[in-house]
Amino acid sequence: MDLEQAYRQMTLARQLDEVMWRLARSGRAHFAVPCAGHEAIGIGYASALRRGHDFIAPHYRDLSAMLVHGLEPLQVMLHFFARAGDPCGGGRQPYAHFGSRQLRIVSLQGPQPNHVTHGVGIAWGSRLLGEDSVTWISFGDGGAQKGEVHEAMNFAAVHRLPCVFCVESNGYTQSVPSHLESSRPDLVARAAGYGMPGESVDGMDVEAVHAAASRAVERARLGDGPSLVEARCYRFLPNTSNDDDTRYRSQEEVQKARLRDPLRLLRDKLPAAVADALDEEAMTAAREAAEQAEAAPEGDPATIFEHTYASS
Repeated sequence: MDLEQAYRQMTLARQLDEVMWRLARSGRAHFAVPCAGHEAIGIGYASALRRGHDFIAPHYRDLSAMLVHGLEPLQVMLHFFARAGDPCGGGRQPYAHFGSRQLRIVSLQGPQPNHVTHGVGIAWGSRLLGEDSVTWISFGDGGAQKGEVHEAMNFAAVHRLPCVFCVESNGYTQSVPSHLESSRPDLVARAAGYGMPGESVDGMDVEAVHAAASRAVERARLGDGPSLVEARCYRFLPNTSNDDDTRYRSQEEVQKARLRDPLRLLRDKLPAAVADALDEEAMTAAREAAEQAEAAPEGDPATIFEHTYASS
């Protein structure tokens, strides 16, 4: 994969993330969902897909994947501020409810992980239509404990649907550590129960994620059915801007995890001057997108009932 391009998109995701976090904390926006720590996963898998052809049913921390798949920084910020020009929900949903028919991003819902079953439905539709598109379905280790994920994975395996399941294991379900939700720390072991291959990868290493994603996507595209990829990572910031993570984890734990920041790991593989230039480019793009989106018009209340029912 192109490491310079990967870093460009990864640092852009981080800069957008940091700008949104500061805006939410300063009261200029109401809700932020940080992606810091998850960037390599989104970059790794989205770059293994065919943009505009394959589908993504994303995790709510997959901002980096959304950038790879076609969302522009200004569009991300319009969504964040819930402005009329929000391409994901028309200003009707909180931030991180990604979705785009044009870009084949399956709409995310508030209750997690409803989009997993929807993603399997998309894969089933691709089969019925005779398309060779693949649907990538991401969710957290908390979502992995829900019954509908079991049902979705079992259905996809039985019908050998062209999809890939990716559990982004960051060690916490909001404030609950993973060891209190699963008797096995390696969630990839569940793949065997569905008769599908499973692979556990270092989710902080973009090249490792990309390699695993490429294998799983190719398998699905060839008609060999679904796979499970477990990407192990760490969430650096609170669960959302409404969360106080000091109540359930120490700052020492967080700082130790930051030693393996995915940006730092990838940055070390690039010339320093190149990485510095990309960081500066990303900071400018994030700042300008935020300024334009904050100044953009809000939605007209008269349109509140639009996008509720299909029009003839």
